[in-house]
Amino acid sequence: MFIENYYSDKKIEKEVLELPKSLDYWLETLFEKCVRMFEWRGLPDTIPQKEIEQRLILDGYCGMVKDSKAGLIVASGGLSGVTPYCDEFKNFTYAAPTCAGGMVELGKNAVLIENTSLRNPLLPMILRYADLLAHAEISLKKALINNRVNNTYAVSDNEIAESVNAYYNKIYTGKDGSILDDALVNSVQNIANARSAGVVAECIEARNDILRAFFAEIGVRFAKDKKERVVVSEVSADNQMLLLNVNDMKRQRKKAAKEINAVFGKNASVELSEEFEIIEEQPQESEEKPREKKEGESVED
Repeated sequence: MFIENYYSDKKIEKEVLELPKSLDYWLETLFEKCVRMFEWRGLPDTIPQKEIEQRLILDGYCGMVKDSKAGLIVASGGLSGVTPYCDEFKNFTYAAPTCAGGMVELGKNAVLIENTSLRNPLLPMILRYADLLAHAEISLKKALINNRVNNTYAVSDNEIAESVNAYYNKIYTGKDGSILDDALVNSVQNIANARSAGVVAECIEARNDILRAFFAEIGVRFAKDKKERVVVSEVSADNQMLLLNVNDMKRQRKKAAKEINAVFGKNASVELSEEFEIIEEQPQESEEKPREKKEGESVED
């Protein structure tokens, strides 16, 4: 098969859901989802929008500068310059390959783009949720394997342990295991496992809940199970929490786009990507529809 050309090492299967591999997977996955949250328009062809979003997610801010060698670019850098406030600055210092670099003045030949009003990056949150998702997937894999194992064996030496491990390896790959040595049977202590039929479902639900919480903390609606019944008051409270987060990031990007247009004469704009659903404030609805008045019935009735 075609995919076998890229997945020829069968040992990868056992490693793919170990903690380091699983953590790497979820870090990359959540990071990519965040990079795609917003869509920039009207940027110069020399500035891919991912260069802006990557820096905002990792560092909390970046600068768009007019470099004397490379022209208009986006760069990571540092802030300096005394102002009346401890977190407001006048200058942006940057360095980048093939660029002149140096210190530039904000509002004149540089614009500061911020991820949030406090310049907080998303990386710490991504790391926390990636770690939780990695552990949830490991638990899910263990639960799936343990569902095929009825017993755990205690042994007295390494030779017997190797035989038992060979038995378990067959179980792991889905094969039937068997013990051929009578001496092995007499040397192994059988400890029965107490299995729970609902563990697998609980692990899947936990993983989905963690992923839903990740999106909610960013401020993006994550589709809930259609079987869940959510009353209007719960939806309203959920919407307020979502608006608080995503609108701050959107507001800072729109502010930066406005400054880019003023300083560099561009027509930049930014909106939430179509693949994400922003929660707009809607009129409150009653949880119970008013009873229709029957013909001939007075209001007092």
